[in-house]
Amino acid sequence: MTRDKKILYASSVVLVLALLGALFLPGNNGRAITALILAVFAIAIFFLVKKRPILSINKNEVLLIMLAMGAVCLVVYYLTGVHFGFYKSSTPLSMGNFFRFILPISAIIIAIEVIRYVLLAQNAKLMGVLAFAAGALSDVLVFSSILDITNFNRFMDAMGLYLLPAFTANLLYNYVSGNFGFMPNIVYRLIITLYTYILPIYPQTPDALYSFAKLIVPLFIYLFINALYSKTKNYESHKSQAKTFVAMGLSAIIMISIVLLISGEFQYRALIIATESMTGEINKGDAIVYEEYDDQYIKEQDVVVFLQDDNRIVHRVVHMERIDGQNRYYTKGDANDAMDAGYITDADIEGVVLFKVPYVGYASIWLRDAFKK
Repeated sequence: MTRDKKILYASSVVLVLALLGALFLPGNNGRAITALILAVFAIAIFFLVKKRPILSINKNEVLLIMLAMGAVCLVVYYLTGVHFGFYKSSTPLSMGNFFRFILPISAIIIAIEVIRYVLLAQNAKLMGVLAFAAGALSDVLVFSSILDITNFNRFMDAMGLYLLPAFTANLLYNYVSGNFGFMPNIVYRLIITLYTYILPIYPQTPDALYSFAKLIVPLFIYLFINALYSKTKNYESHKSQAKTFVAMGLSAIIMISIVLLISGEFQYRALIIATESMTGEINKGDAIVYEEYDDQYIKEQDVVVFLQDDNRIVHRVVHMERIDGQNRYYTKGDANDAMDAGYITDADIEGVVLFKVPYVGYASIWLRDAFKK
């Protein structure tokens, strides 16, 4: 290994460690410091480190594809606002927000893609790993900080909205950069990132749907580009690609179904059971699927989901009566000795339980309990 490569390896490791440290800074400070570190590093290695040139004749085509993909993603995202409604942007376009958000975020995106390109151009697996790690960390730094993760809900939000999407996105970015240069990634990332600081409104799309899209879209873009420009064009490769698309399609259907259930925005919904009050029929750690309540007939022994003090309760209806034109439902957990205090009405009921899926919620409950310790 040459002296230059040793220096590049060492400096890249230091860069990744510096990005890890920046995660512990407040959001705005973390972005500004990250932008400065990455800009200096990018300029230095771009001009000082030898690079393998990108020989692909499809660079410009892929640039246009990534531009189109970014635009399509943005249009589809805003079309969801027709159903879910819109929020007014909390960071409207202004000179202050330009320097606070747009400039540092743009600098982070451009710099990390230049760095990724130079590292991948060394044709070394470890460089690819370092490029992936630096890219994923910079993605998270654009939107979040470790200091923002103060409880279990914040942790799950960070996992779904930032950490897991950063993983799949950087698989795409490494592939594109290594084969077609850094410009396609820069154009795509600027489009899908800066809109929130430029446009005056954005959709009220549920977090579950939004994070799912961020997770799965990069994989489909990778498959699409790889199918178009794969170097191997024989029969077996086409069969393999067809199988991959089928597998991805089936996986997407399953994942979309799960996301629709947990989003809480549609007729059928899912909920993790976090207590032992229904042990026997429904145990702690099970997931239940329930149908949204819309004046369906509810009878005794039905298990319902209802709101009580802003908490969702899953208990059985053990008695019901109609008084003064109002249905009153008396509920009880199967494992509880006494009925719940008071009664609930139709207005309190969110849904009627259809079935359970055992054990699938244990991991999330364990994490939640770990945050409480």
